Amino acid sequence: MTTNCWEEKQCGREPGGALIAQKGPCPVPLYTLADGFLGGHNGGRACTFIVSLLPPEERASACSQKQYACDECPFHHQLRRQFPHSFNPGVFEKFLQHTHSRPVALA
Repeated sequence: MTTNCWEEKQCGREPGGALIAQKGPCPVPLYTLADGFLGGHNGGRACTFIVSLLPPEERASACSQKQYACDECPFHHQLRRQFPHSFNPGVFEKFLQHTHSRPVALA
């Protein structure tokens, strides 16, 4: 089973999370363009890259920025070890470009 950042960190700020009413939603689980990156749901395995895309004033709203910087995060290091060639900004950028070029499914 693939673990997403909010599951690993148990931050409670994902949709339906226990702390969403108190602290608000984290932008990472809502980032649908990253759905599927490294097998994660929405931004669940692209948190580092999503946080870097946010304006500086919004970075503090991401759950990954509450305790420490991304490069100090154990989940970040786990993903780097697990995906040594894919866990990098260039691969993520190409993933997003591919996502934008996908045809939209009509219901």
